[in-house]
Amino acid sequence: MNEARQQMLKWQEQGLIDNSNIEQALELGGGKNTSAQWFTYIKTMMLWFGVLALASGIIFFFAYNWDDISDFTKFAIVQGLIVVAFIAYTQTRRFSIASTSTLFFMTMLFGALFALFGQTYQTGKDPWQLFLIWTLFTTPLAFASRSSGMWLIWLGLANLTLSLYSDVHRTFWGFWLFSREHLMFVFALLNMTAGLVFEFLHKSKAPFLFNRIAAQTALVAAMVCFSFLSLYFIGNPKRYYHEFILFLLWMPAIYYFYRVKTLDVLIMASWAVATAVFALGMIAKAINDDLDGLAFLIFGILIIGSSTAIIKWLLYLLRESKATEENGHE
Repeated sequence: MNEARQQMLKWQEQGLIDNSNIEQALELGGGKNTSAQWFTYIKTMMLWFGVLALASGIIFFFAYNWDDISDFTKFAIVQGLIVVAFIAYTQTRRFSIASTSTLFFMTMLFGALFALFGQTYQTGKDPWQLFLIWTLFTTPLAFASRSSGMWLIWLGLANLTLSLYSDVHRTFWGFWLFSREHLMFVFALLNMTAGLVFEFLHKSKAPFLFNRIAAQTALVAAMVCFSFLSLYFIGNPKRYYHEFILFLLWMPAIYYFYRVKTLDVLIMASWAVATAVFALGMIAKAINDDLDGLAFLIFGILIIGSSTAIIKWLLYLLRESKATEENGHE
């Protein structure tokens, strides 16, 4: 939806444009999507579908013909395609959709290359090493793209690497980190750090990120992890009080930066849900089984009430956000 259409629909809501005249106003004011805009949208979608299909086709090609192709030929094909993709990237306009899709294709090819290496030369005992290398190779591509999509791929690979590492090792540099609960703590730190770095990259003088989607996603993922940590504390306060201290520091900090200093409705939505989860967890532990079946009724009412309160508060924040944007445009 373009800006002209959004503005005209707001005027309609305010009663400045009559409902019977809205179609004419949209047509005269350029609020309707033109055939050229639809063509651009379809072309972009077809480009991304084509890149995904090509990357998937290459992977399935090797899977189907694995026994019929020599190791040298397999590596030559993948590395040759990487070179071709790099040459194609140099011929595209920087930061365009074509260049970003080409970098995404290169990322998939690097993944195929490291998977091929693992299948050919390793026993599969430590797959986290291949994903770590894939993550490292994705880093410069994400910097070059300045795209949240590429950074989200990087974040997914980083989390997957950590998960696979924890399946094999329980310690890191002598620290016992990878029990189930401590692993959640490490995931929270990873996503929290990534979110802060993404915010810095977006707000720097020469922004390395064109939007905040990657930062928002990472911070929401961190919020989910902190929610689990708060529940671990409720279940065993003596064991998980360190994690709870970090939770107590995290929640007011998020509220200050994304409600008081600036407004981010998505992050505040995750904050509200995390607060409700912790509060309901404390109430559930207090109720325990003392009220027998009545506890389920009370808890159900509390869930419905907290959900309703969160929705109303978020609607208020959305109205406040829209009003702030309108004042900024004026």
